[in-house]
Amino acid sequence: MANHHTMEVDAAKRALGDPDFQAKFVRVIERLAEWDEALGDLPAAISFGRELVQDRESMRYLMESASEEIPLRVDRDTLVAIVDLLNALPTLVALMRPLLQLAEFAKAVFEDRASVEYLVTSLTSEWETMQRRLQEVRAIAQEAGRMAEQDRTPVTVWSLIRLLKEPVVQKGLRYAKAFLQAAQERDDASTLSNL
Repeated sequence: MANHHTMEVDAAKRALGDPDFQAKFVRVIERLAEWDEALGDLPAAISFGRELVQDRESMRYLMESASEEIPLRVDRDTLVAIVDLLNALPTLVALMRPLLQLAEFAKAVFEDRASVEYLVTSLTSEWETMQRRLQEVRAIAQEAGRMAEQDRTPVTVWSLIRLLKEPVVQKGLRYAKAFLQAAQERDDASTLSNL
């Protein structure tokens, strides 16, 4: 799970550091005001759509006009689907309003150069630290692989006991033990909460 989170953070860092992405994101945020204005007229559009569907003569005219001018096949099912969509729009608008507020906040942050620079600097610093750690782990793994290939001495029970006394092995075993204990505590807690 932490690995998936790390991958998501890395992808976000790359995207936020990309000037092209920043420009596109700012353009989208700038357009949100237009979308909000368009959504403001939504109740009138829904009311008009409902009245239109209920007026049979208007529906007949609309279907005849649509079939002549629009190369799509517009039939009763299509119009019913449009009305269903119109009926669902208030719910969709209610869901979009918090997103619009979040987008306005993001727009304000991205328009503030100091905030963007701080964000990019922070993410870059974290990314560089993780890269250094990964390079260290990779170097140790390569060195261990090389040493294991060259070492032809048999592994005995006594060599394993001697190895268990090494500080690095002790630290790793303590970590593994603590990890298993924490996992067991979480499992026990979830079992209790399900009762």
